Amino acid sequence: MKRMPKRVLVVAVALTAACASAPRPRWIPAAGDYTAQSGRFTVRLPDGWMLHAEAESLVASRDGIFLQRIDVRAHEVGKPLGSTKKVFARGMLPQEAAEVVQDAVVSSPGMQGASLIENGPAEVAGRPGFKLVFAYKDGDGLKTKAVVYGVLAGDSLYELMYRAPQRHYFARDVETFEAVRASFRITPEVAGARGAK
Repeated sequence: MKRMPKRVLVVAVALTAACASAPRPRWIPAAGDYTAQSGRFTVRLPDGWMLHAEAESLVASRDGIFLQRIDVRAHEVGKPLGSTKKVFARGMLPQEAAEVVQDAVVSSPGMQGASLIENGPAEVAGRPGFKLVFAYKDGDGLKTKAVVYGVLAGDSLYELMYRAPQRHYFARDVETFEAVRASFRITPEVAGARGAK
C-alpha cells in the first residue's frame, strides 16, 4: 500500500477541518415559534417563510427580501438608531419613541422621499407602543410601503417592521405580518433583568 504524500495529507486534514467548522446556513425555515439567540423575545413565524437571525434581531421573507421582509430587533436605549442622532431614553412615552423611529426611517438612505401615512398608538407584547406606516421609493424607484411597530421595555426598544412593494406584495402579506406582531412576546425574566417596569 502506497503512503500518501505529506503535502496531500496536510491539505486533506485542512479541508476536513474547514468543512467541520463551516458556519451553519444563513437562511433557515422560519415556521413556528422562534426565540432570539439573546433570549430577549419570542415570535411565531409563518409557514413557508425563511429567516436569517442574529443575537438581537431576525429577518424573515417568503419570496426574497426585495419582495417582502419582516424585521424584528431590539435596540439599546441611549444609543443612536440608524442615521438619526436622536436616541431612546428610558421612560420615554410611546409617541416620543415613535418620533425617534420616524426620524431614523425618513433619514435612511434606502427610503427615498419617505412620507408618513399613519402615526398612532398600538399594543405590542401587551404593552403600550406605537404604529407607524410609511410610503417611499426604494433605491430602484419601486413604490414601497412599510409598517413599524415599537415598544419600550426596560432598557430596550423592540421594533417589528414589515416592508414590501405597494403593488401586489404589500397587501398580500400584511395580514401575515400582523399575525407575527400579535405573537410577539418579550421574555419577562430578560426584560426584568434589564430593568423593565
